Amino acid sequence: MNGHYVVASGDRLNVPFNDDYSSKGHNYFDVWAPEMATHYGEVFWTDQHNQPLPPDIVKKFKGKVMAITGYEQDQVMVQPVGKPGVNPSEDVSVPINWAYNHHYMAWMTGQFSTLERLPSDPDDVLAHGSPRHWAGVSTAAAADRSDPSAPTSQMFSEGNGGESRKSFHGYPNGFAQLIDSPTTWHITPMQIDTRNRDCGATPASIHNCTKFTPGPEPKQARYGFGTPKDTNYSGILECPCNGRYGGDPGFYGADTKTKDVQHKFSAQGLPVCNAGEIISDADSCFAAVAQIGVNATRINNVSSSSETLPFGCSAVTDADGSVTAQFNKENSKVACSTSSVRAGRSTSNVGVTLGLSLDANAGPQTMARSPAGNYCSKNKQNVLKKFVPKTPSLADAEKVLAQCEEFCIESTQCHFCSVDCAASPTLCQWVALPDCGMEAGWAGKIPGDISVKQGGVATITVSGPSDVWFGVGFNAQQMSDQPYTIVTTPTSVFEQKIGTCGSEADHCPGTLLNSSLSVISNTVVDGLRTVVATRSFVGLTKDHYTFSTSTGVTIDLITAVGSTPKFSYHKMHAPASISLLTSSGPTCVCDIGAIGKMCDNNGKNCDSFVKSCVAAPAGSLLEQHNPTCNSRQYGGGLRCCKHKRIMLDADQEIRPELLRYHMKFRFWYQEYTPATKSSNASHINLPRIYQQTEANAGEYDVPPAFAKPGITIPGYPDWPLNKPTPGTTCTGTCPDGPDCSCIHEIHYKWNVGPMRLIYAGGHCHAPSCISIELYRNDTGELLCRQLPLYGTGNVTHDKFDEAGYVALPPCLWGDDKGLNPSVLLPPNTPLLSIKKNVNTHVGHFGEMASWQMRGTDF
Repeated sequence: MNGHYVVASGDRLNVPFNDDYSSKGHNYFDVWAPEMATHYGEVFWTDQHNQPLPPDIVKKFKGKVMAITGYEQDQVMVQPVGKPGVNPSEDVSVPINWAYNHHYMAWMTGQFSTLERLPSDPDDVLAHGSPRHWAGVSTAAAADRSDPSAPTSQMFSEGNGGESRKSFHGYPNGFAQLIDSPTTWHITPMQIDTRNRDCGATPASIHNCTKFTPGPEPKQARYGFGTPKDTNYSGILECPCNGRYGGDPGFYGADTKTKDVQHKFSAQGLPVCNAGEIISDADSCFAAVAQIGVNATRINNVSSSSETLPFGCSAVTDADGSVTAQFNKENSKVACSTSSVRAGRSTSNVGVTLGLSLDANAGPQTMARSPAGNYCSKNKQNVLKKFVPKTPSLADAEKVLAQCEEFCIESTQCHFCSVDCAASPTLCQWVALPDCGMEAGWAGKIPGDISVKQGGVATITVSGPSDVWFGVGFNAQQMSDQPYTIVTTPTSVFEQKIGTCGSEADHCPGTLLNSSLSVISNTVVDGLRTVVATRSFVGLTKDHYTFSTSTGVTIDLITAVGSTPKFSYHKMHAPASISLLTSSGPTCVCDIGAIGKMCDNNGKNCDSFVKSCVAAPAGSLLEQHNPTCNSRQYGGGLRCCKHKRIMLDADQEIRPELLRYHMKFRFWYQEYTPATKSSNASHINLPRIYQQTEANAGEYDVPPAFAKPGITIPGYPDWPLNKPTPGTTCTGTCPDGPDCSCIHEIHYKWNVGPMRLIYAGGHCHAPSCISIELYRNDTGELLCRQLPLYGTGNVTHDKFDEAGYVALPPCLWGDDKGLNPSVLLPPNTPLLSIKKNVNTHVGHFGEMASWQMRGTDF
């Protein structure tokens, strides 16, 4: 459908592999997705629902297994308009510089499966920030088939962006994606309309402006450096935040409502602040300690340069009841205290006082296992230790879970063991964690996918007026946060989850929780009631707050006082915070992300986030302070590119002319023959294996190599002139010499295995990709090198040869002519991915560096 493809194998490009499906006797069928109709600058990113496969295909494979050996993809305008497949010979391919294919995800389901929207882990990069994601799920009837091991659904998302049409999506002989009794297919495309409407947007205008002609772009596009005279791509394909949503104050003024930044400080029970969270100046340190609710008769501010104190900001409890806010500008190796015993006290403006003492070592220490099918959303953050099984067997999984639990009981910092299958879909490891985050769902491995440490005692002291009710809510700034709350009345002490009454959640009494408190005393002195109670660290249910001495030890509070003894609507309320310090040394105080909200230009529909970017040495993004990692720094990418958003500034015209087109797929297949006693099966199924060089972030920024006078670099607003931006290395006379050449690089290290790669395709966006390489990090062996092939603009010879747009020849392994043989990587094989982009004169938002692979574990 799309002509000849180039294939790589290992470090060799353009190997003599037969990429012609038809010459190998494979058959095909074509399918078209529903119409997309967009304005210039508009994003189309939504599900297009289940679509039937051709009836003859459904009939042919009813009760049989299809071996999908590859597919091809295009985007086409059809005749008659809105009637795809009626006249396929009249289909007109839409150039990639008309409608940019950012990425797609497609699925095929069948008689024994359904496609369902499941809750997403916030850190699931495949969900791209969506709260729910599609997944094929087998029906109950699937277990009754003659071969219940045959896959019932398949996903297609390799080489799935601007490179898709000229990148090979097939497999060596004997390998395929197998599916039993296929009936439907489904696609969620993400497309960005970049066709200048002055050039037309219909089949009749296909020969207009064959040399790319840019349309209007928002101020923030291309980092504000402007549109180059001879550009061959549109700046809006990189999803720049703009004057309609998320625009940076550096471009839209200090009064813009599209970005609102406020610092968030917290004491941390860690030896050092996480990368990017160190407070860098004394004034901010002193302000932070004053804000976080330390229990002090006074605060003493001290600035120093010492090798004997922790670097950055810390708080120390003094013998006389005061607290010293200590800022140390010396980059020392001294750690903050990780003590398992901490305490604090805070009084709100409505006269409610909370005293809190935590002892992680008190009480019996045990581990409680969850049912199979859960994992911690923070299973990649602050990992204390990893436990990797030798094989995918359930026995080995049980063994490493027990090892993790043993470690966790002994560690004062550990509170959870969680399964983590990110490195391999079959070989799941367990990780020891200080904090679980959300409990997310998946298919499940064994009981104990999450194992929770049961131990540690919290002593809670609350005080307030004796004749009315009063309460303290934990980890909240307002009632709509629905916090775990301790309520005290003249006759009772109970626990409540506030704000669970739907639309009235802001002022709702909520739900009574099962009691986890042991009341030690309840006394009244001079009209002040004081209750002392204890409970375990780990909440009785997910609605009970879980305490920790090892991560955030600053807790946001809401407090309220009633007007009657009976718990009801409050008379007055106030927020507060409490920080738990230790007498055994300094506690680190950190800037945990300076919360930034990205909003519409009226200040509404705001979003804030902090991604699970990986710290050095495993990854690059935190070390580089890459702006993609949080909403405060964020300058462009998926978060600003939601469905139907217009990637222009608010004062730029939305042209009325629509571009109307469809996604088209051609699936190549063979009939599958199962194994017999005398012969092997005709094909081996290839499960998907996925990893990102940008490691959990889903995307990353490639900033311009150098700042320019008077122009803000989003995410690096104060970056000095003539200094390369993080991740950048340059040669020649820079920044302005004719021989100046700069490269931006990121890397990621992870472990896999057992794993046998058959197909590996990288994913990166036009127009700056240099390479993406995959190495064994123990031997240094290069497994796969992806070198993009750039279009030259000769579209009269090849309609897919748009200037500057890439094809990414995938690496294949097998017995076919021209290919390297496949190699089984043993358990715990360390891998290293390195991605390079050009950034000499301009930067790029929302770049990607994922590995979309297929293989086996045998």
